[in-house]
Amino acid sequence: MKATMRLATLIAALGLAGAAQAAALPAWTDGQSYAVGNVVQYQGNRYQATIAHTAWTGAGWNPVAAVSLWRNIGTCATAAGDVCNPPKLSAAHWTTWAGGATGAYSLVHDDFCSLYFAQDGQLLYAEPELNKRGLRAGFAVITSACDNTHWEAARRLRDKGHELISHSRNHYNANDPAWSSTTEIQGSSDDLAAHLDGYRPTFFAWPSDIAPDAPVAALRANAGYLGGRAFNRVDESGNIQYGMAGGMNAANFPDAYAAKWDLFTQTGQWSIYEGQPGENLNLHVDAAIAQGGWALRTTHGVEDASYNAVPLARYLAHLDYVKAKVDSGELWMAPPSEVIRYRFAREACAPTLVGEDTVHFADNATCQRYATTLTLDLATDQPATTLAASQAGHALAVKTLAPGRYRVEANPLAGDVKVVAH
Repeated sequence: MKATMRLATLIAALGLAGAAQAAALPAWTDGQSYAVGNVVQYQGNRYQATIAHTAWTGAGWNPVAAVSLWRNIGTCATAAGDVCNPPKLSAAHWTTWAGGATGAYSLVHDDFCSLYFAQDGQLLYAEPELNKRGLRAGFAVITSACDNTHWEAARRLRDKGHELISHSRNHYNANDPAWSSTTEIQGSSDDLAAHLDGYRPTFFAWPSDIAPDAPVAALRANAGYLGGRAFNRVDESGNIQYGMAGGMNAANFPDAYAAKWDLFTQTGQWSIYEGQPGENLNLHVDAAIAQGGWALRTTHGVEDASYNAVPLARYLAHLDYVKAKVDSGELWMAPPSEVIRYRFAREACAPTLVGEDTVHFADNATCQRYATTLTLDLATDQPATTLAASQAGHALAVKTLAPGRYRVEANPLAGDVKVVAH
């Protein structure tokens, strides 16, 4: 039993105990008491006590001089790093956008299921071309207009990671006497859940982009929704306050239920980039990267009879442009609800260092509501030869950014991130 205990003590001192981060090996100290098996560092090497001695003082008792008391068990510098002074975590923070991208972008196709299309370019072109490039978008569904073909398509879109957004049940604008918040907001969610195995929308797009205060309050009060597209407010006198919805969202946009956006029209009319040179679709992406914000783009169909459908050639060129920006690491493209989750989770689920080897995340109601996989950047006080990270016993992929700087993906609800560095 005693031998087993001494072995455990030695293993811990050498920094080899399981996944625990090794603390710096203590330096030999004149006058310190040592038991058999204690390990110290001295002049760049590790020494193990072979004879117990109590408070012996004098230079002659150091591990180099007192060869009868100490056994040299190896240098601090090994192939695995410095076992005497292993790297320690010095900082941890979430990146502004997933993957460390500079800006974020969401593309939304309105009026999915609309009966007014002569042909459905969202299914003929948008769906396959997005999938081909590994890009994910949002499709705003008018649920009462969906037939079986569209519900099957919606299932495919969901399975590919696209977001199905509520665009109301009947596409009444929220100022219409026929509008009912219960029907159009909750009812559309119920329709999607009924046809898609319980899937419910978490983002809402206002028909005609207008809304009085009461419907907006109803959306905010609906626990199933995380946010909505910005609207032009209808005031108490029935006047529409145009110009409130368009724009770029800052990295820390404050209101998820008023996500600003830019509208695509074939001539650029009503766009915030109207009259500017260049492709209107791409200008919003460029602005997101330049400003470090979130660009939300509203379109309708592609090469069909829908409202201001995007010509196919322009659509394909835009997707190629976006794909290049994603591949370069400048842009994160994701559906709206994912961006909202990321923005609020990185704030609510703040990381803090615990000791030298652990990252702990805040636990509160807001974190629970928005939590999603986030990109976590780590720093160590010195470069590590090897660095491993795990969460709830599962290894995390580690990307080395530079000496002493590392990146992992973690979900704050999955527990602390443990780091082992050598």
